[in-house]
Amino acid sequence: MSKQILHYDRLSQKIPYKYAIPIAVAKRAEALKEYAKPYVTPIENNPVSIAFQEIQAGYVRIKNEEILRILLPNVK
Repeated sequence: MSKQILHYDRLSQKIPYKYAIPIAVAKRAEALKEYAKPYVTPIENNPVSIAFQEIQAGYVRIKNEEILRILLPNVK
């Protein structure tokens, strides 16, 4: 089985909110540590890595993304 490589840069292109990704990873990692089962086959047994892998694979989404769009700068 080949290992999947986690790329923050690729994820930040998919989710363009600078601070939303770490918050989502932290919240999901906390849930994994306390009670949740992973949606993916983990690369390592670290809740933060598993959470990042789940978000990258699209199993975990950020709620209320439309609210975050307000925070994006309108630069021309």
